[in-house]
Amino acid sequence: MRAIDLKLMRDLWHMRGQALAIGLVIGGAMAVFVMAISTQESLEDTRDVYYERNHYADVFANMTRAPASVAQRAGAIRGVRRAEGRIVQFATLELDGRTEPIRAVINSVGDGGRTELNQLVIIAGRAPDIDQAAEVVIDRSFAEVNELAPGDEIIALIYGTRQSLQIVGIGLAPDYIYSIPPGDLVPDESRFGIFWMGREALEAATDRTEAINSVSLSLEAWADESDVIRELDTLLAPYGGTGAYGRDDHISHAFLTGELDQLDVMSRTIPPVFLLVSTFLIFVVLGRLIQTEREQIGLLKAFGYSDRAIAWHYIKFAIAMATIGIVFGAFAGAWQGQAMSAQYAESFRFPLLYYRMSTGTFLSGALLAAGSATIGSIGGVRSAIKLTPAVAMAPPPPVIYREGILERRGKMAGITSIGQMILRHLLRFPMRSSMTVIGVALSLALLFSMLSFISSATSMLETHFGRTQRQDLTVTMIEPRNEDVLFALASLPGVMRVEPTRAVSARLTNGARSERVAIESGPADGTLSTRIGVGGDEVPLPAGGLMLSRQLADKLDAAPGDELEVAVLEGRRTIIAMPMARTIDELVGTRVYADSATVARLTRDAAPVSAVLMRIDPAHRETILAELRDMPLVLGVTEREAAMTRFRELIDSSIASMIWVYIGFASLIAVGVVYNGARILFSERARELATLRVLGYHAREVALVLLGEVAVLVFVAIPVGCFAGYWMAMGLMAAFGSDLFRLPFEPERSTFGFATAVVLAAASLTAVIVARRVLRLDMVRVLKARD
Repeated sequence: MRAIDLKLMRDLWHMRGQALAIGLVIGGAMAVFVMAISTQESLEDTRDVYYERNHYADVFANMTRAPASVAQRAGAIRGVRRAEGRIVQFATLELDGRTEPIRAVINSVGDGGRTELNQLVIIAGRAPDIDQAAEVVIDRSFAEVNELAPGDEIIALIYGTRQSLQIVGIGLAPDYIYSIPPGDLVPDESRFGIFWMGREALEAATDRTEAINSVSLSLEAWADESDVIRELDTLLAPYGGTGAYGRDDHISHAFLTGELDQLDVMSRTIPPVFLLVSTFLIFVVLGRLIQTEREQIGLLKAFGYSDRAIAWHYIKFAIAMATIGIVFGAFAGAWQGQAMSAQYAESFRFPLLYYRMSTGTFLSGALLAAGSATIGSIGGVRSAIKLTPAVAMAPPPPVIYREGILERRGKMAGITSIGQMILRHLLRFPMRSSMTVIGVALSLALLFSMLSFISSATSMLETHFGRTQRQDLTVTMIEPRNEDVLFALASLPGVMRVEPTRAVSARLTNGARSERVAIESGPADGTLSTRIGVGGDEVPLPAGGLMLSRQLADKLDAAPGDELEVAVLEGRRTIIAMPMARTIDELVGTRVYADSATVARLTRDAAPVSAVLMRIDPAHRETILAELRDMPLVLGVTEREAAMTRFRELIDSSIASMIWVYIGFASLIAVGVVYNGARILFSERARELATLRVLGYHAREVALVLLGEVAVLVFVAIPVGCFAGYWMAMGLMAAFGSDLFRLPFEPERSTFGFATAVVLAAASLTAVIVARRVLRLDMVRVLKARD
């Protein structure tokens, strides 16, 4: 090993505390990058393999009833590789000891559970026989939550008939990776399950012999999806088709894609904050190191070391610190990635979810870390190169302190001599002080922006469930009904109020842009369901025309007053031009609203009720649920309180657990910045501090000189960090938004307070460590050392 390399090792050991602190900051960036990218790649690889092996379809369509032969005709459409029809039927379940509504969607499968598309994977047990009416396979999540296993029996109300079903297997399918009950916002495996039954058995149970109500298509690689959808809609129109759609609009694929997009945002936004701080730290540390090693640099040059060799020596010093972070970040990122993958395995229904960290991910993160370290070293390296041996071996000129306006004003304000020493030194090195402030501020900003996700999710919960949905129960009908169903439900004991709603599947077109939507209606005088804008104001239904969510209006490039073509995809399939009355900024979905009269003009079927909102007396809850469960016309029942509870559980299990990870990472930044700043101050002012001790100052007063500078920098950084965190959080909320939901940006004072407390705690802990060095200061050794 060359002498200059031995010097590098000694320098690293001598500055091991600072090197470790910087390495941990770089490691935070590496960990977040590895965690997000590796989890994203693992999910994508698992999804792609699962889709391919089990032939996940490209296009889906539902209809009221069609002959089974329509699938063959769909397969003849140009660009279609394979087409398959099946029956999809909702059912109400009865479980022992459970009074709350439990629903399931039953899918038909061929003999032995075989299908051409969306193939069933048997996890345990066996597939149902094609003609055995009592045999079903249930999805794994529903089985685990409800403690069901092959051999158990379950009672189901299918198409108005009560049947006893025998569970023969547990399985999964690629079109149900993520499933939500109709009308719900979040999944609830305890109340909604996916079933598979033999085709002939389900035909008999639903009175659909040789008939289907759903079709799936896989396309050739060169096929145009929009052309296929258009031809398929034409084919299925006589059979009550509700509009074909592609993978992007399939609820399972859409939610999974949304999660992948959020991981991508995480990997692109958070690591740069860590790397920026580490660049600042390396710049300051190397600058200080080169200042103290002027004489050594002069000797190295005098002995023949070139400028390039000296520059490479200090770049290696920075890369060595980055290597600490790379190793730490790789292990921490892989550990967190495995934990996150385990959470996704619970949320999404994959047969297996293998976590892997690819070589490319590791190398990309390592290159980013090494690159930021190299950039941070450039400033110090340039100053080292510029030094000539004669100048370098001479001591640097002493810092000149003059009494300025600060000192004069300080005396007038009663600032003590110690306070003046603190302020004078901070202002003497404004660049370094500013970098310390920026580093601490960024740690607070990152922490605040992460904590904002909890308050935003809670706000969305309160807005969506607390204000927009004021009903206790939402009763969904099998098919649209007339007003008689309202009187039937209102007559149940304990029902206090009922209100109808109707959702109509339609396609909105504005010029060359088109979107498949559900137009939702309600009574003009309704009180159980309202529409709340992002500002918190209640928005009434327009008297005529359509009200679009802001995001949908942007997709259609439509503005209030524009004429939109509305093509109803069910019933009489009306096509009519309607005005866009206004827009609304909402948090959930891309939605369209109209009043009951407008929807009635579109449907022309005298059936304004597809769901009923109910306010009930809690004392009659179980009786009402039992009555609803036995009604053949009821597709399902959603309880608002249960949905709120499930949403809170999701926040606690996913968002809250990740927040603690980011609290740790943000604390790393604060510790790294404060520790390095304090260590540099200590190395610079050790002689001054020892002199103060000799002059009679108490150890605590001497420590106050050093820690006072740190405290001033931290307290200056707090308002800067709060301001930066406000805008960072706003940007992250916008970046994490999707077509499915958007988080409101509503920062709370408690969030600012908690973020500030964490940063202060990290800074205080670091200050204690440095204060111990001051109290143990060897005055004789320091004063004998050369400047």
